[in-house]
Amino acid sequence: MPRIFSAWLLLIFLAAPTLALAEGPAARLSLHDALARGLERNFNLRIEHLNVPIGEQVVVTEQARFDPLAEARLNTRSQRTPNASALAGDDYARRRDHNAALSLSKEFHGGLDARLSLETSRLSTNSAVDILDPQYRSFLFLDLNQPLLRDFGARVNTADLRLADNRLRQARLDYLDQAQRLVEEIEVAYLDLSRTLEILQLRIEGRELARELLEANREKFEAGIVPVTEVQEAETAVAGRDEQVVFARQQVEGAAHRLRRLLAIERGDPLFLLELATDPLGEPDADWPSADEALAEALDTRPDLKRRQLEIVDRDIRLEFFANQKLPRLDLEASLGVNGLSGEERAVAFADGAAGSPNSGGYWRSLDRMSSADGYEWYTGVRLSYPLGNRAAQANHRRADLEKRQALYGLKDLENLMETEIRNALTAVERGFERVLVAERFQQLADTTLSQEMERLREGLSDTFRILDFQDNVIEARVRKTNALVDFHQGLAGLYRAMGLNLERRGIVHDPALKEMLHVQN
Repeated sequence: MPRIFSAWLLLIFLAAPTLALAEGPAARLSLHDALARGLERNFNLRIEHLNVPIGEQVVVTEQARFDPLAEARLNTRSQRTPNASALAGDDYARRRDHNAALSLSKEFHGGLDARLSLETSRLSTNSAVDILDPQYRSFLFLDLNQPLLRDFGARVNTADLRLADNRLRQARLDYLDQAQRLVEEIEVAYLDLSRTLEILQLRIEGRELARELLEANREKFEAGIVPVTEVQEAETAVAGRDEQVVFARQQVEGAAHRLRRLLAIERGDPLFLLELATDPLGEPDADWPSADEALAEALDTRPDLKRRQLEIVDRDIRLEFFANQKLPRLDLEASLGVNGLSGEERAVAFADGAAGSPNSGGYWRSLDRMSSADGYEWYTGVRLSYPLGNRAAQANHRRADLEKRQALYGLKDLENLMETEIRNALTAVERGFERVLVAERFQQLADTTLSQEMERLREGLSDTFRILDFQDNVIEARVRKTNALVDFHQGLAGLYRAMGLNLERRGIVHDPALKEMLHVQN
């Protein structure tokens, strides 16, 4: 009966892992390919990338403010008004106007507003005193308005344009920063998957060692060499290690799901139904920059730092603009116009036969007389306005000053955060490297001890409990080395991201145009 019970348990232990660990087709994915795919397909990065063309359109919108504006107007108006004049020959004053106008206006960077307009009209009336009916009038006007205090100068009038251009640069830096952070996140996730795959393999190897010991103990038990407790102890170890294998498989699946999300591997993708396999973990290299070197590189390269510096430029632009808005408005206004008149002569009821007009002629005659400045007008003057108290402008200026102080504090805080990130990453790298060396020594000692204990077992000087304990030491030593090795590589990933150099380190520069932004002088 004990033999039947033991065989039944062994059948369960052997069959269950086979079901749990059944694997489908696998796809080996190198770290470089994973990074390239993530940069190309990750949805968050694609969202961030769209902020760049959005910013470009905002710049175009602000540039368009200084584009010439053409306008055209065409209208007709008719009036009939009861007449009370003794000179009128009709009970109603009748009037019909046909008007057309073309104008071209432009706002200049210095603040000048200029408008050139051509207007023409045809007037028909039953007036008893007008010699010309219909009348044709043509006007050409040039209107100028130049601010002398508030809104004077190119720096003030292009403030919104400079802000838009600055924010476009910030959007590019945000995109680069997001790309660097995504590369770090993918690298960490890739290493986590490598870790879980390696630990899964170690757990499977540990279970196989327990199975081999179980088979050996069963043979010895059947030969009457060892008691049944040796078999039962080995069976218990197999069950425990089988649970470890199942848990390790769970960790692998979780790590693979995280990596698939970062790489946007969706249903329909060839990789969706495949098990992801990674490249082997590389051995540690003791060549990494010092804290001072890393910090100096970060201060020169980090895109988020460059963005914070551009935020201060934004605040300076706004501060300069609102300082100008505190001034009174003093505008120089000027207008110059020429006009011409023509029309068809007609007799008037109260005039003698000698009455006539020198402006008789057709419509084109009015344009000819306008071009010769037959009639003209001009105007020049200044306009002064100032809100009593000027509270809004002063409040805006104070707010802009406070916002600049906020930006300066934010820049300083980021510099401190960068140093902390670099030092934490260096700690992970240095201690991870030390842990790898210690784990290697521990692994060598555990391997040697297990080998010696197996020799003692063959000589009948050891037992199942000690062998299982030494096997656990060997497996745990390898797990520790794997963890230390992954932590070391993840520390390097964090260090080079904190330096702003992880794209170059991995041979991927996602958008060279964005890299140029790091060297543009403000």
